[in-house]
Amino acid sequence: MYIRKIRRTLTFQEQYIAAQLITNKIIIINHIHRSARIAMFIDCDGEINTSLLIRTLLLMHKQIYLPILTGSGSKYLEFARYTFSTPLICNHLNIYEPKWNTSSIMPIEKIDVIFVPLVAFDIGGNRLGMGGGFYDRTLKNWKHQGHYIPIGLAHDFQKIPTQLLPVETWDVILPEIITPSHHVIVDDY
Repeated sequence: MYIRKIRRTLTFQEQYIAAQLITNKIIIINHIHRSARIAMFIDCDGEINTSLLIRTLLLMHKQIYLPILTGSGSKYLEFARYTFSTPLICNHLNIYEPKWNTSSIMPIEKIDVIFVPLVAFDIGGNRLGMGGGFYDRTLKNWKHQGHYIPIGLAHDFQKIPTQLLPVETWDVILPEIITPSHHVIVDDY
């Protein structure tokens, strides 16, 4: 997709500025301050850089959890605890995840906020992912699963008109999406 190509061409400076802006925006949100356990992702393929946000949230004494695939056939994400000293490994999809054991996994129902990567989004909270469906399957019952809120993270240019975004019946609508310049809150979630 064209937007993925644009993401990959961002310079280090562009990524760094976007990371600073999005981190500054997120740390002043009330439900982030009230949250104890936050699921995050490690960026890849030009996604919004999350290293500054992860570091900042850890310094704010938030427990951070990263998505993991517990087996090569797994279709759902689980979330394992991440700290400054947690070693990372590359999974079978070439995505970094924490080296985990069963005691480091947090049930999704006990997480407060889950930040979600995306390729493109629209004003209605529709999200286009990388095509694996992991987040859609994992979050499909988020309104009934617990009290967590899924929030998309993206660059400003990833917002596209609704008519251009392919939406499937199984796609999860995100109640919030944050970019360096905008905080989109979907009215009807």
